[in-house]
Amino acid sequence: MVGLFAWWFQAPWWLLGIYTVAAVLIALSVPLLYRLFGYKMQDEALWLNERNLREHATLMQRLDNARESLTELNITAGVKQANILTDILDDYRSVVETRFIGKQFAPITYLNAARSVQEHVVQNLTDMVAVGHSLAGLNRQAAQSDLHQEQQQRITTLLAENDKFFTALNETAVEVANIRSVSQFERLDTLARLVSLAQTASHTGTQS
Repeated sequence: MVGLFAWWFQAPWWLLGIYTVAAVLIALSVPLLYRLFGYKMQDEALWLNERNLREHATLMQRLDNARESLTELNITAGVKQANILTDILDDYRSVVETRFIGKQFAPITYLNAARSVQEHVVQNLTDMVAVGHSLAGLNRQAAQSDLHQEQQQRITTLLAENDKFFTALNETAVEVANIRSVSQFERLDTLARLVSLAQTASHTGTQS
């Protein structure tokens, strides 16, 4: 723009200097005004809300499918966990919408870690469905008792892991809901444990 101004108007150097300074100040004022008038917060709130709704809908669909299959396979402990996770997902969405959207303090670390753990619980329930189908086939083969026991242990392991995830999600959610400052948030022991579980779950999911 400065070059075009100089070429078009054939302006003297002092006028060109004034125009250059004005152009720089105007350019720098755009991000400042974007923050000052709250547009940045509005855009972040809109993004957070849209992401929350999109992820919630996707997880609920996967969870409903897993619950239906677990019910058909008569894996009652898995169905119970699916119902527990449904309540956790509904509470999580409510907390995000009422506690964080539109506020200056949005704990992205918690939101990402919690969502990662929730996704892993759904994956564990989906894995139970696969194991359940395997067990249904083994039940028709009496000679496969060792493999049958191994698959039963796999379901027990998945159930125990989900229980651990539920505890971390619930404990952290209670503390995060009462946080008033970023400094308090960063000192949460429960958050550190949740983040660690999320990282472990992500690493496990990548290898599986």
